[in-house]
Amino acid sequence: MASALNQAVNGQLPSGFKSPYSLVTQTGTHDDLLAVVAVLSGKTLLDVFSTAITLGMRRTNYYVDEVLVKKLLFNLSNLTIGPWCEFTTIAALPEVSILMIDYDTETETGRCILAHKVMAAPQQPAFSYIIDVSIISDPKLRVTTSLAHLNLKNAWFMAVHQRTNPAGSKAK
Repeated sequence: MASALNQAVNGQLPSGFKSPYSLVTQTGTHDDLLAVVAVLSGKTLLDVFSTAITLGMRRTNYYVDEVLVKKLLFNLSNLTIGPWCEFTTIAALPEVSILMIDYDTETETGRCILAHKVMAAPQQPAFSYIIDVSIISDPKLRVTTSLAHLNLKNAWFMAVHQRTNPAGSKAK
């Protein structure tokens, strides 16, 4: 059903659907994962970058891994992530995920985007869309249901979900 919908709306989100996420575009060549955290948390890229620095990330020549992403989401939202898992199909993804595409097995690098699967509602079929934070991606494909342009070979994902204890208080 999602592929039929994708063709029917030419990559645009269905009429009347309002994404809970707003596009934040990366500003450098290596801050795509920080930009995805900004999308998920509803913060600016500068807020995420500043928080990452307070959490120990270097200002330059930095590396963002899943440990830092988890810390950032903990500090900026009520979300958390699971471990990196091998991508098989869009249909097999969780409702919200960070998807690493364009993965190069030799350099062990890729770029990250947000994938969101929307469940069916009375007036709307189920569909999936992505938010591509890349500064080099086609602006028309930054928020799209069209997934054919993505290099999903050797792709990976991290599930994004609500923290079980978002208030941070001790469990009883």
